[in-house]
Amino acid sequence: MSDTDQQQAQPSSQPAGEQPETPARSYPRTFGALIGSMIFLLVLVVPIVLIVQWRGNLEREVSGANETYKADWAEAVRSAQVADLDVVYPRELPSGWYANTDPSYQGGGEPAWTMSFVKGETSYVGLELSSRSAQALAQKNVDTQAKKGDEVSIDTELADTWTEWSDSGGDTGYSAEVDGQTLMLWGPKDADVRDYLALITTEPLKK
Repeated sequence: MSDTDQQQAQPSSQPAGEQPETPARSYPRTFGALIGSMIFLLVLVVPIVLIVQWRGNLEREVSGANETYKADWAEAVRSAQVADLDVVYPRELPSGWYANTDPSYQGGGEPAWTMSFVKGETSYVGLELSSRSAQALAQKNVDTQAKKGDEVSIDTELADTWTEWSDSGGDTGYSAEVDGQTLMLWGPKDADVRDYLALITTEPLKK
């Protein structure tokens, strides 16, 4: 047998039935193709984000999250009186007024009871009964540069003589001593503060 015939007779190392592997085809990545992909993602994602945000706003409106908060000040007063705390409060609120924050009591070395009431966007009256001095309360609640005014006669259930406080912006405060503590009421409108002075009491609040 010739050399040529021997070469032809040698078995192939490639298993029968298998085809030779074809190299994976590579695709060129161009800058334009990358930009196109990014634009496609933006077109797809942005509407989804807007829909989710719209649904969140709608759910907050439906749930009442945007409504004005009105505190149950009367229940807070009753709870404080049951706990034998010293509190001052208005017997009733003038028409249109409500408590915009929960009344609070701070214990410790300088106990203090605070309440706040609003009407609309410009009317506000704050109330604080504290062991601190009238000067300290005026600087805290009226203005850091609050000026002490005259003593005035205002007939109320808790005091007849009150000290005026004011600032350059027109805010007004009135302070008096009540059972060894300082009571102060203040607000941007003098008439509103005086209305609340006529309503304050320490009597047990009935349901």
